Amino acid sequence: MFTVVARARKDAKALQYINERNYGGFLEVKSLGGGRSFEEVEEGLSKVLGEPYIPIFLFGEKEKALMEDILEVVRESGRPFYARLLRTKKVRNMRVDELYAHLEDIKARFRLGIEWKNAYFLNPENPFGIEIHPDYDIYLAIGDGFRRAMKSLLDVDLGENSLVLRKLMNQEVYFSGPNKVAEVSKKLGFPTEVLWRCPCTEDVSLDELIAANRDYIGAFANASKEFLRKFEGYDIAVPWSGGKDSTAALILAREAFGKVSAVYVRMEYDMPETEEYVERLAKKLGIDLIRVDVPMPIDKFGMPTHRNRWCTKMKVEALYNAVGEFENPLLVVGDRDGESARRRLKPPVIERKTDFGPILEVMPIKFWSGMMVQLFILMRGFDLHPLYYEGFYRLGCTICPSLAEWEVELLKRRGVKDLPLTYASSGAGQEQGLG
Repeated sequence: MFTVVARARKDAKALQYINERNYGGFLEVKSLGGGRSFEEVEEGLSKVLGEPYIPIFLFGEKEKALMEDILEVVRESGRPFYARLLRTKKVRNMRVDELYAHLEDIKARFRLGIEWKNAYFLNPENPFGIEIHPDYDIYLAIGDGFRRAMKSLLDVDLGENSLVLRKLMNQEVYFSGPNKVAEVSKKLGFPTEVLWRCPCTEDVSLDELIAANRDYIGAFANASKEFLRKFEGYDIAVPWSGGKDSTAALILAREAFGKVSAVYVRMEYDMPETEEYVERLAKKLGIDLIRVDVPMPIDKFGMPTHRNRWCTKMKVEALYNAVGEFENPLLVVGDRDGESARRRLKPPVIERKTDFGPILEVMPIKFWSGMMVQLFILMRGFDLHPLYYEGFYRLGCTICPSLAEWEVELLKRRGVKDLPLTYASSGAGQEQGLG
């Protein structure tokens, strides 16, 4: 999570209004006390740098000299941070919506910005020049299976551990080392299309990627755990699908609270190897695993569609029924800004109304990228779900209407017959009402 820092208290007041309006008040907002010289703000700066949250510094145009003095000290701290000089004389002189847009851009920079130094270093200054957008994400194409799939299905060559910029409408730009090597459209409901390709691959060491980003991701993990500790005293439950985001949320919750329960709602058409991955990792983590099996009667309700996702309702009901047994439940979920605009616009804490009463949901990795999540799990000594090494960005059910053709082709390579109606093959799929 972030601490937004301004020089003066009146500037902080303007920022706090945005914090309450857009982030539920769950960012930290602080002033440096209003001093105009470094000596006058030094004590306040030391307090900010001594806290776990990631600092964002905002200054007005008249405060440029002070900002430069402050940044000398902040850089020496070695912590992730970002500072911006605004066009107005003071922070509070800027229109609220413009100030909010700056915060959204800066938040995106923390998860998307890259520096290339024989590995991809996360850096909000973004010297690599990745396109920044509040709704974009980045992740790593890890594994020989991913590379083989790209080559055999799309005739795209990737080096080891390529970087992927995931844009709107599932359009992806692939980087191999410092080179752009391809752009691929994986738009839902349309054939996968290679927009262009370049045979200029370069391998990147996964060990070097982990080493390059250990401190950066460690700082974000500490900030996320500090955020979670605000909710001590609850019965902690993590809805766990086996996907990377819920896995990262589970690891953070265990580290923050010690005792946690993971609720695995196993849908009838779960992705291959999910059940085995969840049970294997649960043992390694030493957490309490609550498993709920949910049948998916497609003969009764028909195939799930975008307009009729009855399966999602069943999954949520099963989750709440399991959590309803807790005396004072808190759900730690793996929602992230980079997944969709809808998720980005949610505050990091929301209250769900259920038949068992209101339940809080908290989102400790809301401001992380897919790449940060992947590296965090690997840094903790755990593997990702096997399907991520084969080309998947997200997991779900094999008959999910939100699967792109790319994902369906990957499932077909594994021999999966139960697929979304649009893509279902003949034979076994039709016999089950899937064709």
